[in-house]
Amino acid sequence: MVMLMSSLFSIVSRELGIPREVLEREAIRLLLQAELRRIREEKQQIISKYSKYGVKNFEDFFRLVESDIISDVDVHDDLARLDYLEAKEKKILKLLDKVNININSGEI
Repeated sequence: MVMLMSSLFSIVSRELGIPREVLEREAIRLLLQAELRRIREEKQQIISKYSKYGVKNFEDFFRLVESDIISDVDVHDDLARLDYLEAKEKKILKLLDKVNININSGEI
């Protein structure tokens, strides 16, 4: 698979006259952006279930549980999923920063 992808990048690079490093960076950036959108959409779907309580983000949702307005037992799965998604979002944002820094500096 690695060899196939490597060959594919080489073919596209040669055919379009775009440096391979640029193709690789752009592919990574686009993949990270797509994953970030997917995560944010999933987070919003979960949060929207609790909009009647005024929840607009993870912090609002967590405060709602901490103040016992809703039981953590009842929302455990959503709380755990949101926590996971929050952590993954932060990782992706850090990676995007690295990719953007490398793009702007011309490094890989």
